[in-house]
Amino acid sequence: MDLIKKFLSLLWLNILWLVCCIPVITAGASTCAAFAVTLRFADEDEEVSTFRGIAGRFFKAFRQDLLQGFLLEVVTLAGLALGVFLSYLAWDSGLSLVKIALLVVYFLVVFVVLFYAYPLVARYTNSFVNTLRNSVALFAQYPNKSIKTLGVVLVELVVLAVSFKIYFTGLIILPSVIFYTISRPAKDIFVRMENPARAESEELSEENTEETD
Repeated sequence: MDLIKKFLSLLWLNILWLVCCIPVITAGASTCAAFAVTLRFADEDEEVSTFRGIAGRFFKAFRQDLLQGFLLEVVTLAGLALGVFLSYLAWDSGLSLVKIALLVVYFLVVFVVLFYAYPLVARYTNSFVNTLRNSVALFAQYPNKSIKTLGVVLVELVVLAVSFKIYFTGLIILPSVIFYTISRPAKDIFVRMENPARAESEELSEENTEETD
């Protein structure tokens, strides 16, 4: 997928995501549906090579993941709301290094619990509790890949937050970029779990390419 086509595809996906987030209570399902598409972007799946294919995959996943998406949305909002409340209390009572460290740990825990949860719902059928457990387990099992990706996502979130001051311009494209950023390592991890032989073959191919270069 060339750069311009990828940009247009992510832009179209972002429009679908934004529209389906308008009712608010469907934001979780919309996010799961977006991941269902970006996971296929990462795998260069022909199903999502056209705007029509992207829309078809998105709405199919949206319908399938309404309940799980809603539950994830509730957990996400509750986790962030509690974090904001704790931050307010810490600020109001006077910040200290200990309080800042505890807040950082809290938000990291929230990110770890949810980091692979949306992609997992987008790809697999499982109970809600097991999805959260698996998200934590995958983050712990692949710490290097996960931490690097989390770092990139945090930078993207900062850019998104800054863009709110410029007529919310970041909302036009950045959410789908964030979903795609997470989907790339998630896809590799899922492929490794589903088909270890394929994962090893791809790694050998990449190593041979690097040696040739």
